Parts: sequence; structure tokens; C-alpha cells
Amino acid sequence: MTRRLITRLWPRTLTGQLVFLLLGAIILTHVVLGIMLAEERRDAVASERRGNALWRVAAISRILSTTPSENWADVLRVAQSSQTRLRLVETSDVVNADTLVSQGLTDRLNAFLATSPEVQAKADILAEDACWAEKHHLQNIREEQFPDDGRKHDISSYKDARDIVKEAIDTKHRGVPDLDQDRDQPDLQKPDHNPHGKRYVPWALRYLDRFDCHGAPVMQLAVPIFSTLPDKITDDGQPNIWLEAMIGGVTPPPRFVFDNVIRVVMSALVIGIITFFLARRISRSWAVLTRAADRVGRGDYPEPVPETGPLEIRRAAKAFNRMTARLKRFVEDRTRMLAAISHDLRTPITSLRLRAEFVEDPENRARIIETLNEMEQMVEAAMTFAREETANEKTRKIDIAALVESAVEDLAETGRPIAFSGEVTPRVYPCRPLSIKRAFGNLVSNALEYGATVEVAIQDADDDGLWIEISDDGPGIPIDQREQVFEPFFRLEESRNRDTGGIGLGMAIARTAIRAHGGEIYLDDAPQGGLRARIYLPPAKL
Repeated sequence: MTRRLITRLWPRTLTGQLVFLLLGAIILTHVVLGIMLAEERRDAVASERRGNALWRVAAISRILSTTPSENWADVLRVAQSSQTRLRLVETSDVVNADTLVSQGLTDRLNAFLATSPEVQAKADILAEDACWAEKHHLQNIREEQFPDDGRKHDISSYKDARDIVKEAIDTKHRGVPDLDQDRDQPDLQKPDHNPHGKRYVPWALRYLDRFDCHGAPVMQLAVPIFSTLPDKITDDGQPNIWLEAMIGGVTPPPRFVFDNVIRVVMSALVIGIITFFLARRISRSWAVLTRAADRVGRGDYPEPVPETGPLEIRRAAKAFNRMTARLKRFVEDRTRMLAAISHDLRTPITSLRLRAEFVEDPENRARIIETLNEMEQMVEAAMTFAREETANEKTRKIDIAALVESAVEDLAETGRPIAFSGEVTPRVYPCRPLSIKRAFGNLVSNALEYGATVEVAIQDADDDGLWIEISDDGPGIPIDQREQVFEPFFRLEESRNRDTGGIGLGMAIARTAIRAHGGEIYLDDAPQGGLRARIYLPPAKL
């Protein structure tokens, strides 16, 4: 099944195959290179985004270190974004974690901070669900804003967090307006900074929707805050305030699907157009050579094919021109030879005819003259056959239906039992009219010789060619002899009499003429019981 589909879809023309192969190679190359470059680009963008995030968190930590503690909430509120969550803790879980996925991020963060070896910040990449901080924040929201139900809401997934917030909105704050234009977004860790408690939960829900909560990798950081306030420094000089940050969007998704598809389409379009014109230029030379070969096969000898195009095509055209010239010389030499033989034979035949007149025995004289007449007929038939094979008649576009109809009408006017059946519609066909008329005449003459009635019809072939049918009601031809009748000088046993059977070249001449046009003659049984001769002419190349 797959093989058949590939065979049907595979282009059949040289132009189509060249375009298909080149476009296939280009698209495959773009896909492979696109995947490789997309991964490299993704890594480069991720590194740049992580570096910017580290620098930003380091800058926030420096600001907090020089800012009074009562203003820290305002700083965090301004510094947060849809992809960044900040909070201040006394004990950092990030710093105390045993696992570390990316040591390079930690080193870069400490380089930004210029921290001492005793106090080190930490940065890492989480590959799990990035919403754990939001879940805990929403848990605090639920317990602080709705403590009256006495329930402990365990949030273990992003869906649980949304369900709790939606429940709060539907039960206690039904009808609370959505504050999409409320840009004064407070810190979720500090409910007291929100004077409008009823707006707190809707904002948290919108914030959670904007955060990266789909399992994409996020970056978590813990940065020490060295405040100048005495209560913010432990007895051993270590900071007891840590800035924890959770940043999403540090690993961008691959952009191959959109960006590279556009590049592939544009490249394929440009290369396809260029390839199409180049392939057309190559195939045009082959098409000229093909048409010339077809004309030679039909008996025409066209002008030499232009030797243009690629080297291989120029060589093929040059070889074809040499072949055509040699074939033409060979045919002309044979024609001249046959003409000379005919001339040489006519002279002795004429001489023998004169001498036969001096034969005294009337019976012998009649036999000699009959033999000489037969020899003369054979020479003329041979010359006709040779001329048919070497005919130099030019090909012209004619209405072949009108040609056949006129030939039938001419015979019918002389009283011959022949008729044209069916409708006559114009059919313009390039051919050598005299040659076609001679072939048709020979077939019709045979049909009239052996049949009482003859019918002629023209039909369209399935491949846009033509069928010319000549049917008679005569005795027909045995199946085993239908091919032999096309051999020169072959006559059926019933046709030994030359007054009825002729010389035996009519069918051979007809087949030669039809084959010169690329067609064929078929013999089969006629519907009325006689013989039907079918002339097939291939589709016209106008």
C-alpha cells in the first residue's frame, strides 16, 4: 500500500523530480539544523535569563540591606512580578537543602553579591512543579482570611489551591468586583498591607494564573541580607534574615516550531522557484529532442536539433543529429537504388514485349505478354511500396474526418456499396494526407473486393486518439493468416488470381503508412460476419 502511494505521488516529469528531490533535501537539512540550533539558542537564552535574574535578586538584596525594615514590604511589593516571588525568612530552606542541581548558578550569584566565604548565597533549578511557594501562600491566605470554619486545608497541588480560592470567593466574597485595573498589588505574605481584605483573594487567584505553574523548571534563590540594624544580626555576626526568591520563565520553551517553519517555508519557496526554472530549462531541451525523435519515427526529417543546454544534453542532441542525417542518407540512397532498378528493369521488359510480338505461336505469345505485364505490375508495386516507406510528404493539420468522409462519398457516387455510419464531427489531426488517404483506400478496396456492403466509421479512442473502422460482410480472413496478409507480396490462397487478389502489397503499404504516423492496423471479425479493419491513430500533438 505504501509503495503504491509513493509510486502515485512520485513526480513523473524531470522537472517535478528535480524540484521534489531538491526541496526534500533542503527541508530535511533545515529540520536537522533547526533542531540543533534551537537547542543551542534555548540554552543561550536560558543562561542569559538566569544571569539577569541573579543580578536582579542581588540588586534587591543590596537595596534591602540599606533600607529600614519597615519599608521592606514596600520594596518587595514593587520588586515582585508575575514571574518572580520574593519573601523574607529567618531560616532559609533553600540554604539548608542538601541537594544542589546547579553549582554554576550559585557561583554566579555569589560573584554578583561579592559575599564572604563564610556566608554564601545559594541558587538552584527546580524541575518539579514550580508552584509550591504559591500553594503555601494560598494556604496562609485561606487560614488567615477564613479562619471561622475551623478546617485545615491541605494544598498538595495547583488544582487544590485554585479550588480553595474559588470556594472563598463563592462563599464569603460573592459579588466582589474583579480588580484587573488594581495595580497596587500587595505582598501575599503581609495581609496587613492590604486595606481591602475582600479584594485580596481575587487578586491572588489572578496572580496564580499568571505564574508559571505548569511543571516548567524554575529557579529558587536564597540571599543573605546584611542589615545595619543590630536586631538583624546574630551574635556570631551572621545574618538572620534571608531573601528567598522563586523565579519562573528562566528556561524558555523551544521556538523551533514557529520560527524554523517560517524559515523552511521561505527557503523552500525560493529554492523551489529557482529549481523549477532550471529544471524547465533542462527539460525543455529534452522535450525538443523527444519531439524530433517522434517526427523521425513518423517518417519526417526535421531540422537539426539545437545543441544547447548542459553538456550531456548537447552530446545527446549532437548524436541524434548525426543519426538523423545518416538515416536520411540511407533512405535516399535506397530510393535512388530502387529507382535505378526500376529503370533498368523497364528497359528489358519493354525489349521482351517487342520480341514477344514476333512469336508466331499465339498461345505462347499471350503467355509471354501476360508474364511481362505481371513483372511490370510487380515493379510498379515495389516502387510504390518503397516510395511509401521513404515518403517525403510534409505533415499538415487537416480535418481527418472530412478526408475519410469525402473518400467514402466519392466511392458511393460511383455506385460502390459503401456508406459512412455515425456522426461526422471535425477532428483536426496532423498527418500526411496523401499517405493516409492511400492507406484508407487500400483497405476499402479490399473490403469492396470481397464484401457486398462496406461500412466506415470514426470513433474517439480512450487515450484521445482515433479509430477508423472499415467493416464488410465478406468471407473474412482466418485468424492464423491475419498477420501474414501484411507481408509484402503475400496473397491468400483464394486470391491467387491477380484479377481479384492483386499483387499482394496493398495491406503492406497501408500498414507502412499508418505506422509512419505512430499508429497501427488491427484485423478482427465484423459484427455482420465479415472482416473489420481498425486503423488506430495516436493522440495528436498539435
